[in-house]
Amino acid sequence: MKTKFCSLLMGASLLALTSAADAAQPLALSDVQMDGVTAGAAASADATSLAMGDFLTFSQTETVTNAVPSGPGQVGVAFGGAFSATMAASALFQASAASHSDSAATLP
Repeated sequence: MKTKFCSLLMGASLLALTSAADAAQPLALSDVQMDGVTAGAAASADATSLAMGDFLTFSQTETVTNAVPSGPGQVGVAFGGAFSATMAASALFQASAASHSDSAATLP
């Protein structure tokens, strides 16, 4: 029952999101209008770590993002970096360690 409800909820959410993303027909811009358009750079990074143990646990996460769009006489830069590390040790029960990191960067 719970699985069917979650599937129904996810399906309804996706249907609502796709109907909200409906856009009009594309418009052609003139050269003067295009001169006023500026596109930006984007960068994102995230890192998570989890360690469980009764003897020793260690977790470290670091993220760095930098996004600078290009302009007249300027070169654009986009950087996203993520690092994640974890360690666990246990004497009484099983130790568990999980680590994840991802990053993305784009220029216009």
